[in-house]
Amino acid sequence: CPRAPLRQQFSFVLPRGARAQPDDMSGGLRSMATFAGMDSSVRQRVPSHQGWRRQVSRGGRRTCLPLLVLAALAASVAPLSSAFAGVSRGGSSLLRGPSADSRAPQRQHAEGRGLPLVARSAFDTAWMSDPVVSVVGWTIVAFSLLIARVATAAGEDDAETPNSYLARAGAGGAAGDAEGARPVICLGDSLTRGNLSANWVRQLRDQLEGTFGQLSPQVLNAGVNMHCSKNIQERLSEVIACRPSHVSILVGTNDLKAELSPVEGFLYQYFGKLTEVPTLDSYEKTLCEIREALLEAGASVAFISPPVLGEVASSPANLRAAEYAEAVRRVADGGGDRCTYVPFFERTSADLRPQGVDYCGFKFFGWLCMLCVDLHMFRRDLAEIQRERKLGVTIDLVHLGPAAAKQLTDMVAAFVSKARATTEVPTVVALQAAVPVVVPLPALALA
Repeated sequence: CPRAPLRQQFSFVLPRGARAQPDDMSGGLRSMATFAGMDSSVRQRVPSHQGWRRQVSRGGRRTCLPLLVLAALAASVAPLSSAFAGVSRGGSSLLRGPSADSRAPQRQHAEGRGLPLVARSAFDTAWMSDPVVSVVGWTIVAFSLLIARVATAAGEDDAETPNSYLARAGAGGAAGDAEGARPVICLGDSLTRGNLSANWVRQLRDQLEGTFGQLSPQVLNAGVNMHCSKNIQERLSEVIACRPSHVSILVGTNDLKAELSPVEGFLYQYFGKLTEVPTLDSYEKTLCEIREALLEAGASVAFISPPVLGEVASSPANLRAAEYAEAVRRVADGGGDRCTYVPFFERTSADLRPQGVDYCGFKFFGWLCMLCVDLHMFRRDLAEIQRERKLGVTIDLVHLGPAAAKQLTDMVAAFVSKARATTEVPTVVALQAAVPVVVPLPALALA
């Protein structure tokens, strides 16, 4: 039987002589009580709390607290799920448990194979009657809902988005009427939005205010979680409607992940409503179309290469990420003087540690779940989370840590400052040439 190892592994849940029925309302709770009072021979199979405490840091224990609460709730829900599963099969009621007729085939099958009745009945029922499966299932569902809630929640930059900017402009006048009022827009995915990583757009806003003072341009955050390059192209109309003077584009991490993993490719295609899974060729073609649309709108464009994926420089993911960076460079070089390439991949790749953590979808999902709890429940510091996970560039193998975000802020700020100086100098020279030179009469007499 393929489930025999699983039965042996969880044989401590029920004593060998017990007659507890798994479909009974109190079966799950009685199993938990039996596990709590098990003998010493069984306890040796379970890690001690001292070993657990040594393996988990102080911040990690705070993170695991909601996990333990969630697991307890899921274990309590398991008997109820089992009861409803029994009703749906028609073999039991909510209060009486399974009937003798419904247990007869199980008893005959168990006796025919020489197996204990309890062991067979504990694992031959529906999957919802298994407390372990219930705990794992409800935990995955809860964390998936948590990630979806965080991904769609209102962020601190939601008041400074293209939509909010257009709404204010519609109430008080046209958007970007004066040259100095034209905004700077940061276009991208979750790396730009900043509610799952360090918010470099907010840092850019503060840095430009310190440089230009009252003449600082308005910085708008146009980052949306889980967006690929095609999704950003679909949102380009709202960006152009703001008449931006400068646009930075950081996209491609999700395209890369979708290309490397069939599972992630399906998820991005389904939730992003894409016609096909992104590839490197479609990514470069989409960036070229975005470039032409923004240049036609009169904006200066900075194309930022996506950062490293995972923290192993020679991994297949980062070797492919290097090809994505070269594609971004080609797109920027083909746009002329108003396009700039920002080598963010090269900077983050140079900062990788010798013994890094390679990208893994399961590890990323687990760290992302913990990150949602750490950031939005415990309000923990990103640098502390990064040190706890022994990461140097990212905080979960994808999203940016504080140091990488500061590097990106400096590079985009340099692009904006240089572009503004280039566009403002000819205007000043023209004004000086237009002013007539008035020479006093005594000066002429002396000459």
